[in-house]
Amino acid sequence: MDTVNIKKYFYQILSIFAALLLAFSIAQIPVQAAAKPGTVKLSSIKAVDYNKINIKWKKPSGKFTNYCIYYREKNSNGKWIRIKTVNNKTLSYTHTSSAKYPIVTGETYQYTVRAYNKKPKRYGNYNKSGLTTKTKPQQVKLTGISYDEDEGVTITWNKAGGAYLYRVYCKSKDNTKWLSCGQTRNLEFTDADPYTGRTNIYTVKAVAANETAGKFDTTGLPIAVPSDGEGDVDSVTPTPALTIQQMVDEVVRLANIERAKIGFAPLKTNVNLQRAAMVRAQEISIKFSHIRPDGTDASTACYEAGAGCAGGENIAKGFSTPQDVMTGWMNSDGHRWAILDSGYTHVGVGVYKIGNNLYCWTMEFSRGPDEKRILTIDANGGVFEDGSTIKKIEFPCDMVINFNKDIPLPQKNGYTLSSKWKWYSVTIPGITLGDNEIIKAIWVPNS
Repeated sequence: MDTVNIKKYFYQILSIFAALLLAFSIAQIPVQAAAKPGTVKLSSIKAVDYNKINIKWKKPSGKFTNYCIYYREKNSNGKWIRIKTVNNKTLSYTHTSSAKYPIVTGETYQYTVRAYNKKPKRYGNYNKSGLTTKTKPQQVKLTGISYDEDEGVTITWNKAGGAYLYRVYCKSKDNTKWLSCGQTRNLEFTDADPYTGRTNIYTVKAVAANETAGKFDTTGLPIAVPSDGEGDVDSVTPTPALTIQQMVDEVVRLANIERAKIGFAPLKTNVNLQRAAMVRAQEISIKFSHIRPDGTDASTACYEAGAGCAGGENIAKGFSTPQDVMTGWMNSDGHRWAILDSGYTHVGVGVYKIGNNLYCWTMEFSRGPDEKRILTIDANGGVFEDGSTIKKIEFPCDMVINFNKDIPLPQKNGYTLSSKWKWYSVTIPGITLGDNEIIKAIWVPNS
């Protein structure tokens, strides 16, 4: 080998050695991990409508590409649910209720925000308590008011978002305190017993299912109501008659006085029982019986109104005042025992006007109107309309299930659903729910 080739070979070996040395040196240099995004500082939260909540935050330190927004029901101890991912330029988000991420009016929710970097994938820390708020029903917009000598004062309004029912309030110009005069699920209400001989002023509150009330028109709508037998408003202020709501409250008060005499706890009112009682008061004006005009038991009115554990019912017709009807009930063994039953915890009172100073009266009793039961329905090889094979349905406690009306029915190709269901080891046409009952479909092959 000549000198030139030897020198060339030497330099090739030297170059390879230098390359290996450089690679080894680079390998020894520690690679610094991407910095973790900083913790997002939440700045404010606000319910902007019955179904919308806005949250704001401040920009954290570190590198990140997005923010992840989460929510959950307060005190649920549940997992944070990610509802939205926004870019790193955004510092606020308004959550609008949806089927996937619902906001129930009146319920309290927690929100938090987390910074996120896509590449490399890194999450920052977050405020684990979050910020808390709840929505309220929209303020009711009053639309009209009128007076009829026979019917009374009728007030109307527009539908308010988030409202489960509406409470109507009244006052006169010489009495500045708003007094409740009834409630309804409709968009109008008639006060059959307005203050006579003066100007009546009415307003309406929207109320959510959990009793959260929205704001109301503090001015209200006024209307002049003539004195009885006269065409003009009397300058002399007469003693006002009790409103329907005042009658209801007085019956409850008098009943609790009687219970206190024997050391029993007072009955509490319940909105669903109250609604059922008002329905029944009108029904007994048609058919004075514990059997409803449609032939069903009186307790079905409670279950239809969403009240569970329906107990006894007191009814009366033709009494003029709460004191008169309570005297009548307390002088009757069966009615008195219902009022003084220690097992009852809640009551709803119904009043319905049937003539001049004459009313129908009801009391609906319960030992737990808010108790619910869960029925699990197993399609047993079939499917429901949404493709599922299992359904869980919530019902008021003690309600008898009508399988043709109260539950969704599955289908199965080549089979017909039997009118009976498998419950434990027996077949049933109907059932009163206990805790966590499970029923299975019974299928009959098509011929």
